[in-house]
Amino acid sequence: MNMGRYFLTVEWCNDGHRGIFCSAKGNPFSKEGNCHTEAEQAEILGHFWMILAPCSELMSEEEVTQHTRFRPLGEYSYRYGIAVKEEEQT
Repeated sequence: MNMGRYFLTVEWCNDGHRGIFCSAKGNPFSKEGNCHTEAEQAEILGHFWMILAPCSELMSEEEVTQHTRFRPLGEYSYRYGIAVKEEEQT
């Protein structure tokens, strides 16, 4: 039984809106089996990892599909951003 995958989640400067870090095309950074290590998180996020408060979270497919709003990040030339739940959109 597939319990889910680990997704790299971020929260911009602790603004209370944690979401899934993904590309503008909707491709999230996920991983089977184990959570992302701190080194993997830093490699994916680059210099901005400190202000994004990364966390690797186990999520079911249903949980992932609830993240329907994309918040592009200018720091990544709007090519990457945060997918958040509708009710968490600011």
